[in-house]
Amino acid sequence: MKFSYAGALVALTLASLLSACGGKAQYTVQGSVSGLTVDGLQLVNGGQTLVVPKGATSFAFPQQIDYGTEYDITIGQNPEFFTCGVAGGKGSAGYTVSIGAVVRCDPNSYTVGGTYSGLVSVETTTDTTTTPPTTTPTPNTVTLINGSGAQVQLSSATATSGTFTAATLTNGEVYSISILTQPKNLTCTLTNQNGVIRAPNSVTNLTLTCVPST
Repeated sequence: MKFSYAGALVALTLASLLSACGGKAQYTVQGSVSGLTVDGLQLVNGGQTLVVPKGATSFAFPQQIDYGTEYDITIGQNPEFFTCGVAGGKGSAGYTVSIGAVVRCDPNSYTVGGTYSGLVSVETTTDTTTTPPTTTPTPNTVTLINGSGAQVQLSSATATSGTFTAATLTNGEVYSISILTQPKNLTCTLTNQNGVIRAPNSVTNLTLTCVPST
């Protein structure tokens, strides 16, 4: 949070006036909230815990703090399948006119993928400028797509078998992985390609198998 000379001057003036009257300036530990679409968020400041309901766009701890008191707003509990963070949540009351932390919540991401095998190179390229001529495999590729969206390409230049990730989704999202383009002179099949993300586990049981075309 940027330092505000004007804000600090107002805060110090207010604090001085209240001190002259025998009191201290009081500050509300508060801020804004975004992305909170589910219940379960708990914020902590010192010994106070505040439950923030879904849909909230702001928060405020019920107990105010005195001028000069340190505050440190942290996440006491994240909502299920979400991760929240706090910006501007630590400081000293009176440093600015008011306390205005920012809490943002984002859904956790989970991957959809599995294993592949048989993705071999079936063509070669010959370089006749060398002595003797050198022959190298031409990379073979297969492209996967989730619905009509994200695509991923697997290449034999990387490996003929291994693991892959076809999509990154959030809890409750539907996935439908299919083969968009087949490799040259190979036929690939895919199993377990349809389902729904059920957090907290990613999907790892897709199996892509490629064999020579007949």
